[in-house]
Amino acid sequence: MKWFKSQRQEAVGPEAFTASLLKITCDAVKDASQTLDKHLNAPERSKLPKVEEELLFFFVFALDYWIQTGTARTQEERRILRQAFHAHLAKIAGGGYEEQAELDTYQERFTAYGQIVNETKGDNAKFLGFGMKLSEFCGMPNNLFLLVLAPDLFTQALGSLVRLKSVQLKLS
Repeated sequence: MKWFKSQRQEAVGPEAFTASLLKITCDAVKDASQTLDKHLNAPERSKLPKVEEELLFFFVFALDYWIQTGTARTQEERRILRQAFHAHLAKIAGGGYEEQAELDTYQERFTAYGQIVNETKGDNAKFLGFGMKLSEFCGMPNNLFLLVLAPDLFTQALGSLVRLKSVQLKLS
């Protein structure tokens, strides 16, 4: 009986699923930031808060991309997840002017990274494009570590979603 209970899927709502994704995001950004900190010189290290913010934007884009393109979920589940995900982003952005500025920045990043993913180039060229764009947004153009980190974070987002695909989403 104990084994059966551990094998049973628990259905969760979109907000709980989104909270899991945001925890994954924060953990991924924290890990990447700690690793990156070891590879930066003193002037670059002063940019770390900006870099962490950009890593967050990029990882959120990657999750959003994989949610929308993933075949593991129905179109309705993806729509609900995306809606809940963006509503949660608005909550963490705060209120008033800062919220709109934060959402505008997300939109700018989603557009820039979306253009890269929609190019008719191979995956390696797209990965390089992600790295170049991320390093540009971080204020450290062509930083070698960021060029490598972007593709890693992009595939890490997919891996995170694959691990969560067994979670049953409640649509009501």
